[in-house]
Parts: sequence; structure tokens; C-alpha cells
Amino acid sequence: MNEIEFLPKRFREKQRRSTIKAPRLLIFSLLISLLAIVSLVELARLYQVRSQLANLKVQHKRIDLLAQQVEQTRAEVAQKRHYARLQTFLEYPYPRSQILAVLLNPLPGDITIKRIELTHSQVVGNSTRQKSEKGNGQVPPGDPMQIDLAQLIDENKTRQCTVELEGTTDNTSLLYTFLATLHESKLIESAKIESIDPQLDSDGREFSNFTAHVQIRRGHFRDFYTTIVQALPTVPGEGGVR
Repeated sequence: MNEIEFLPKRFREKQRRSTIKAPRLLIFSLLISLLAIVSLVELARLYQVRSQLANLKVQHKRIDLLAQQVEQTRAEVAQKRHYARLQTFLEYPYPRSQILAVLLNPLPGDITIKRIELTHSQVVGNSTRQKSEKGNGQVPPGDPMQIDLAQLIDENKTRQCTVELEGTTDNTSLLYTFLATLHESKLIESAKIESIDPQLDSDGREFSNFTAHVQIRRGHFRDFYTTIVQALPTVPGEGGVR
């Protein structure tokens, strides 16, 4: 059975267009909603990124400030280190603690040291100092205290340090052996007996008073920058050292 259309053709066309337009409007609405949701999500992410960027800028400023403080502290530490090295060298130009360690550790049991005296003398002319004082009128680059320390070390290399030992021994041959072993140290240039005086105590036991000179090798100041020793005072003459 055929269906008869009573509506005019233009009404049928309008109805057909309305039927097609409804799904399109629905799809368009869905797209608009999706775009709105995506925009909101992106705006939230943008706000989060901007917040993180602001926090990073604050942290960056703090890091820059800390870096400046670190550099300032390093400069102050370097300045104080130069001062400490210069002050140490001015007070203790020779490594007394190392010298005492070489002389007294170990000290043979038959030898008693009663006096230790450290002296130094100029063995090379002062032409180096006069030449440096003339100069060319220009200030060398670098920290002034570090420059002074380097100059003092160079000047002090021309000095000869001598340690005078006075003591007693019950075994003269052991004394000579002890002085011979001192040559094995990098600090010692020579060690020799200056005088020896045989004596008898109240019990008739033989012993000898001796005086020895030990010369310290020049040039050990090259290690001054890496090793700053704590100098020990001169051993007093009373009581002796075993």
C-alpha cells in the first residue's frame, strides 16, 4: 500500500532540513563544550606554570644571594689564609716542630740532650733583596700579603739555619751513629761534632759532654704553602730531654 503525502513539497523539504540540522547542532554543541573544557584545563595549567615560575624566580634570587655570600666568604677565607701564612712565617720561619721530630724521635737511650738552640745566618749576599727593592716602580698583581710571603720565602732561602745541640752520652760511638742517621732526613744537610769532653761522675762512671751542630737544608720552604707547621718553643736547658 502506497503512502500518500498530503503536505506540500516545500513543507516536506523544510522538515527534512530540520531533521538534518538537529544532529549537526548537537555535534557543534559537543565541540564547543569540549573546547571550553580544554580551555579551562589549559588555563589551569598556565596558572600553575606561572605560579611555579614565580616560585623559581624567588628561589633564583635566593641562590644568587647565597652565591654572592659564598664568594664573599671565600674571599674573606683566602684573605685570612694569606694573613695566617704570612704571620706564621714571620713568627716561625723554620719548621721547628719538624726539626725537633727529626732530632728527638727517636733519641737513643744513652744520649741526653740538655740544650737545643736554633740560629740562622746569611750565607748569600743581599743582592736579591736590593734588586727587588729597586724594581721598576710597578706593583705586582695579586694579594699583597701573598706577594710579601713569596718574597720573604725567596729571601730566607739565602739563610743557613743551624741547630746547636748540647748534651751528654755514655756511648760515644752511638753518638756518632746517631748523627750519621740524621743525614737520612730531607731537612738535614749536615751533622757533626763540634766538641766532646770525657768526664767521670761521682761513681766513677765515664760519660762525655758534647756539642754538635746540625745544619738544616735550604729550600724546604717550597712546601710551606701546603704544610704550615706549628712550631714548638726552644727546649729549656733544665732537666734535659731523653
